[in-house]
Amino acid sequence: MRQFFVRNKKLLISWVIIGIVIFIFLHFGLDKKIMAFGVIVFGFFTQAFSGLLSTINLIPVVGPFIVKIVSLPLIWIANGFAYVVTLLVLRRGHKIDIFKSRVLITALLIGIVLGFILGKLL
Repeated sequence: MRQFFVRNKKLLISWVIIGIVIFIFLHFGLDKKIMAFGVIVFGFFTQAFSGLLSTINLIPVVGPFIVKIVSLPLIWIANGFAYVVTLLVLRRGHKIDIFKSRVLITALLIGIVLGFILGKLL
């Protein structure tokens, strides 16, 4: 058990910080949108979410299924939003906006994949 805490101290510290921030915001009744944005940004930069998913992935038999259920729809939803934006903008005749939205969503998906890979390597 001690080895687990030593190996995952960065992950555990980041989740403790996220928990403290959530508790403080909810206790004092501060704006929940600011809290959500802060937690997402902090979790993204500390790779807390990918660390949590890799920890869940260690659970035998059930873990890999849980990770697939959580991570795959995120990419599908992001790509679906890109297609909806493309369809709406195409009807209005803004071809440059279509290009911008597709480049943006492609960069986002590539960033998610690279962030996950770099999080595994580091």
